[in-house]
Amino acid sequence: MIPSRSVSHDYMYVCKHKKTLYCLKQATRAWFEKFYVVISSLEFVSNSYDYAIFIKYTNASHIILSLYVDDMIIIGDDIDAILFLKTELARQFEMKDLGYFDISWVLR
Repeated sequence: MIPSRSVSHDYMYVCKHKKTLYCLKQATRAWFEKFYVVISSLEFVSNSYDYAIFIKYTNASHIILSLYVDDMIIIGDDIDAILFLKTELARQFEMKDLGYFDISWVLR
């Protein structure tokens, strides 16, 4: 989560939510079950170490989707496959594309 401009912060740290986003555990669970059905229908497989990471390998591309609360990061080597994934997810869920993610600060 990126803090608002009025909150002073060090760019190397992230913010922690003090309350749950949806207030009810059941709502989050129901949403994840729906997400899991949709992402599985697109031939993504959940990672055995972290169930919020989904991977799709084909001969033409590799795509990794990381899900955290209500944010996701999609990385891969085929822009057309990523655009198709985003289009299909937007059909099922209300989404806002925040653009490209600069991962260079993570790799330092």
